[in-house]
Amino acid sequence: MYKIEKSERRRLPNGRSLTVEKHTVVGGHPLHWHSYFEIEIILSGSGKYIINDIEYDISVNDAFFLNPTDFHYLDVYETTELINISFDNNILDDKDMTLLVSETYKRAYMLNCADRDRLLNAAGILLHEYEISGDCQKQILQYVVKCLLRKNVISTKIISDSEHNNGIKKAILYLEMHFMEKITLADVAAAAGYHPTYFSELFARVTGETYIDMLTRLRLGHAKSMLANDFSVSYACFQSGFGSLSNFLEVFKRSCKMTPSEYRKNALKTR
Repeated sequence: MYKIEKSERRRLPNGRSLTVEKHTVVGGHPLHWHSYFEIEIILSGSGKYIINDIEYDISVNDAFFLNPTDFHYLDVYETTELINISFDNNILDDKDMTLLVSETYKRAYMLNCADRDRLLNAAGILLHEYEISGDCQKQILQYVVKCLLRKNVISTKIISDSEHNNGIKKAILYLEMHFMEKITLADVAAAAGYHPTYFSELFARVTGETYIDMLTRLRLGHAKSMLANDFSVSYACFQSGFGSLSNFLEVFKRSCKMTPSEYRKNALKTR
């Protein structure tokens, strides 16, 4: 069983949009999740990284790119050094942020020597800019993000509708960043830049599902991760954005063909 940190999701300190730090890890980090994106580049050491219940061995050639709300846990076998880059959706331009939802990317990357050197050089410059509060942090972060995203990307199911893709990607990003909160159609439509009535039809046409379907899918996925990691049913319900326990139980059972308690019990048996 992994160590569980039963707390609110982590947030960036002091209202920051970006932090860059070099860490030395001994033992590991407990299971947690947070409200921002995170890139970790392994500099030395060995161990394992568990992300959404998938286990990855770590080595000096590895980097990890985590989405907001990804459950992850680091267990190291020896003292491990890494660079951590944490950022939220406020630091990048809309074009760069929509790239994060227009591509499905792996969480773990095994880099060749040339890619690793390129990424480490960029991360080192970003760390320096961050430490001196330089004015090039945003541009260098953009480069670091793209260095990883151009590796192993797979197109999502957004269909060709170039006139509207950018607005729909903004809506998807909004849903992914805020699904734990109370969200209305007007909120999502405003994020996309459309009138609510028109947006609802457009979203379904472009993505193949309604915004409610996507919102529910995101909430259920997060709730299932919490249940599989030994959180209570009620805690998983409200932390995942469901407004009532009765609604959560009904939606969960309809989607998963079992109750949340049964899902939690079955998931914990496999640990």
